[in-house]
Amino acid sequence: MTTNERPNIPIYRQIAYQLIDEIQSGVYQPGDRLPSENQLATQYQVHRLTIRHALNLVIEQRLAFRHQGKGTFVTEPRVNYIINQHTNFTHNLRELGYLPCLKILEVQQIPATEPLTELLEISKGSELAKIKLLRTASPQIKTLQNPEFQPLCISLSYLPLNYFPEILTEIHQARSLYSFLRNHYGIEPRRTRTQIETSSPSPEDIHLLKMPFNLPILITRGVVRDLQNRAIEYTISRFRGDRFTLEITG
Repeated sequence: MTTNERPNIPIYRQIAYQLIDEIQSGVYQPGDRLPSENQLATQYQVHRLTIRHALNLVIEQRLAFRHQGKGTFVTEPRVNYIINQHTNFTHNLRELGYLPCLKILEVQQIPATEPLTELLEISKGSELAKIKLLRTASPQIKTLQNPEFQPLCISLSYLPLNYFPEILTEIHQARSLYSFLRNHYGIEPRRTRTQIETSSPSPEDIHLLKMPFNLPILITRGVVRDLQNRAIEYTISRFRGDRFTLEITG
């Protein structure tokens, strides 16, 4: 398509439609950087401001995003992440065709704060395991050849130590937190309460999730119980908002 084929449509829209068509047809792949404003202005022989309007339209369609100082990039496909009482990040990602992986960022013993004693229904002075994980995944699960793991989520878990003795040292063997709890402690986790909110990314989010500062973070907060209805975990997860759609089911 050239920009004079549809004279009744503004030129910036014609350029936007061309870019959208190229993204949807695979000319530009997820993660690719689109040509710069100067390059596109030269290609279409228009002013840079016209190109900026065109790129804004592509971004409004959630097909691209700006990374300040680096350019405009094609967005990755969104993950439709289902939250219910059986939510398990590793299992969910595998079901969607991804190869999940986790990196342990922090493990420490801490005293329970008053809010955590209420959430976990434990006595004051109880000790907790605080575990922070970086969750990544690769879409190349079918080939498994040089998988490229992309950071997706930062998870923070608080677990009563009296339920999970030795977890501070044994957690380093885990490839999935909930599979680890099942295999080592006979616990069957089930989420009973979830809150969802949005926020601007923190400096840690920007660094660990390798995301621009102008994209949102989706935050989930949840209480997880075992089959005896004991509150065994309070968890906070921070997802890249451009990569996830969160769906709550029964």
